[in-house]
Amino acid sequence: MTSIAGYSIRGAVCCGARYKTARYASMNFMSSAFWTDGYREQSLMPNDQGLRRCTCGKFFLQRDLVEMEQVTESDLPFAPRVLPADLPLAIAQADSPALELAARTDYWLELNHAYRDLYRAHQDAEDAATQAAWEAANPDRRNFWQRWRNKERQPRYRPSPDRVVTFPAFEATTEQRENMQALLRLMEPLGPGYDHERVELHRELGQFDEAARALEEAQESVSPTMHKLSTELIAEGHAAPVRYSA
Repeated sequence: MTSIAGYSIRGAVCCGARYKTARYASMNFMSSAFWTDGYREQSLMPNDQGLRRCTCGKFFLQRDLVEMEQVTESDLPFAPRVLPADLPLAIAQADSPALELAARTDYWLELNHAYRDLYRAHQDAEDAATQAAWEAANPDRRNFWQRWRNKERQPRYRPSPDRVVTFPAFEATTEQRENMQALLRLMEPLGPGYDHERVELHRELGQFDEAARALEEAQESVSPTMHKLSTELIAEGHAAPVRYSA
């Protein structure tokens, strides 16, 4: 589980405003589901790049705060998170590649949320149709009370691991494409730390040959699960961000 062992008091470089940040005794990154673009559903840890907005209006990264002291308790606030609507402003005002990278990464995930809603609705409808078809083919005509007395439950469909999963159509908007292309330019000089992101960005841009080359170059830095999934999605020509279980 995630547990906190006190707080660090830190100052903002821009105006000296003070904020507290949690000092974690343990961190749990469990989530209900994961997405290939790095988004985590119902994550037990923050699902962002540490981008924050100071009370003076400036944007900064939490790691750039200046540590002043460590305390057990504090009434100071946490640094305000950046609202989704303010991410374009954060990109425009970024005064360093690291700040722009963080803002554009958060914006990438934010712009994919509309597709996530379509994806969930598509999967729910597909699951409901499959369940209904299975129940129609496997009726249990016995009286409910007879089943209850016998402590029997209505049989349920269980998805086969070989079941073919389909996705709704995905077409990146001009805004998404421009942001993803800018991210690739920012990541280019940063080395293997962003190997998976490069693969995913090329794939979501529909650049499958580039995605395959990036994946081949990232053999040792991409997890086996993501390597297998990315390989399949590239081979099948799927550009959409995809939800999966770790």
